[in-house]
Amino acid sequence: MKNTPYNSQHIPPQAPGNQQGFWSQMARKGVHFPFTCNNHHVSSKVLRSRKPSELRTLGPSEGGYNERQIRDITLPWWGLVYFYAVTFGKFIALYMMPLFFLIFGGMNLVDSSGQDEYNQIYLGMACILVVCLLIWWSFSFFNGKLPIKTSFSLSRETGMVTLYGFGNKVRFSHPFVEFDCYLTTSPTPQGFINYQLFLVHRYNGYKHGVPIGRFINGSRDLDEYKRLWNMIQAYMDVSQPLPDIPMNEPFRHKDNATVAYDKEHHRKPDFWFSMDDDAFEQAVTKIVEKQNSEPPLGEVIPIPTTDSIATTPNTASA
Repeated sequence: MKNTPYNSQHIPPQAPGNQQGFWSQMARKGVHFPFTCNNHHVSSKVLRSRKPSELRTLGPSEGGYNERQIRDITLPWWGLVYFYAVTFGKFIALYMMPLFFLIFGGMNLVDSSGQDEYNQIYLGMACILVVCLLIWWSFSFFNGKLPIKTSFSLSRETGMVTLYGFGNKVRFSHPFVEFDCYLTTSPTPQGFINYQLFLVHRYNGYKHGVPIGRFINGSRDLDEYKRLWNMIQAYMDVSQPLPDIPMNEPFRHKDNATVAYDKEHHRKPDFWFSMDDDAFEQAVTKIVEKQNSEPPLGEVIPIPTTDSIATTPNTASA
């Protein structure tokens, strides 16, 4: 089954799963989302993540997303530290320093004694301001040049799900149909429930899952995770059109199943990109209202089974 695209109309028989691995066992105590038929529901958080006006300024494959694969990308740890430093420096330069200069300037006008002390304060604040401005300015030079770390990838083209580790090295890579989807929960320090959605490999006791819930991090709506699972299945399923979200608009015409679906349903090629932001919000509101009146997942797909023992080696080296 290696490098065979996932097709919900032709799923090969699957062997029973095993219960190896402590992490896998813990993940399987969560809520299981089965494979289901595409009901064309989409996550409202993903739908609203990028407005058409923003996407029109980006390249067709910018952000690790196209008609062939999804790559969940982030910065390495030191890149994240630098990014937060830039954000902090910008905040201090734009808001905190002007406020401090006004406060100490006002105090200086009222109290003219100890001018030397005020001069030292002004000098210290000026040095801090210069450092913050330099950090902020450096981002314009390094932006787009920082190395990217891939967390995982989902390939519609090959049907493979790949998880990456340190240094972008592949931890494992297996066919999509060999994964089970589980929603796990954990309490936050504030007493709320934190949801996490994982793909757990059915036949190997890996200590890591594929964190597909990252696409809607922080959502506390259970149905949002079900609709995200529906989107992931639809994206991986070559018998179904790509999910109808603005991010897919630039390359819907490159996918055969999507082209056939759009032609049959008379969908405009620029359905999303022809909208301004106000029209986009109105369209999204209608979609969300319609989805809220329907089940978030379609009918369960019966996965054919076999009594044979699964032999699914890690294809990371392939």
